[in-house]
Amino acid sequence: MGRRAGRLIALAVLSCIVLAAGPTPEEALGWKLFFDPLLSRTGEFSCATCHDPEKGYEDGEALGKGVHGDVLGRNTPTVVNLAEAEFFFWDGRASSLEEQAKGPIENPLEMDLKLDEAVRLVRDQEHYRRAFARIGKPVTENSIVEAIAAFERKLVTGETVFDRWIQGDRQALNEQQERGRLIFFTKGDCALCHNGLHLADGDFHNVSTGSAEDLGRSEIDGDDYYRGAFKTPALRNWKGREPFMHDGRFATLRDVIAHYSSPAANEIGQSEIDPRNFTDFEVDDLVAFMETLNGSWPDLAPFEQAWAELNAR
Repeated sequence: MGRRAGRLIALAVLSCIVLAAGPTPEEALGWKLFFDPLLSRTGEFSCATCHDPEKGYEDGEALGKGVHGDVLGRNTPTVVNLAEAEFFFWDGRASSLEEQAKGPIENPLEMDLKLDEAVRLVRDQEHYRRAFARIGKPVTENSIVEAIAAFERKLVTGETVFDRWIQGDRQALNEQQERGRLIFFTKGDCALCHNGLHLADGDFHNVSTGSAEDLGRSEIDGDDYYRGAFKTPALRNWKGREPFMHDGRFATLRDVIAHYSSPAANEIGQSEIDPRNFTDFEVDDLVAFMETLNGSWPDLAPFEQAWAELNAR
């Protein structure tokens, strides 16, 4: 890819950051439900247990853990910047945030609570009955997951250094970061998959990480083309979401880059990547550039305030 092509892709990567309005009552209700362990079998496990704001809305572990201590088969994906996503989970088995919110609640290895039980538990709480009444909805399976999904749609990260570069500030990147940007868009070909607003194409790719135990996307749609393929993770706000990949095999960003530089032998399916053979200096430059993709995390204080107002007597 030439320099001009790389620049054209770069210009299409990000749009201007638009300040979001304050939380609606339904979003505030979703915030409360997201952090409430009421929605688990033991009453000790909330959505935020795995999607911890202090860990990039992931859990910091290679593989997730369920309410009964079961080690799950995959790394916990983040729930930030998903408002415009088409597919959810590493294999894309959910097609909406509502479906994504529902799955873990009723999964016996995760939160292990039947949705009709969740409805009863929520309905038994006076503050929830009042909140649902004030948003004009009964307490149902759908209204619970709709509220959680509404909250998750508001989880948008802040402006980055690279955003400022995209918006025309050519002094935003220093020399090393600029070298890393060129490697990202040329020799690395990273933007073939990591493009768009959040630097993720939303598609599924085989990057030599699949195994006979986990076939990835092909287990969902039955297409052998997707054997060993997993959803592209977003690079916006990658820092704090370690470890990486669907199975958490890479502890650091440098480990990820080393994999693309010299990929391990592919176990299943057709790998889409070729060795990039990065030098040590190029790795340093890439890491420096990718640091510019990190912005602020969502501010949750307005949700707490909105919840207090929603529940004011």
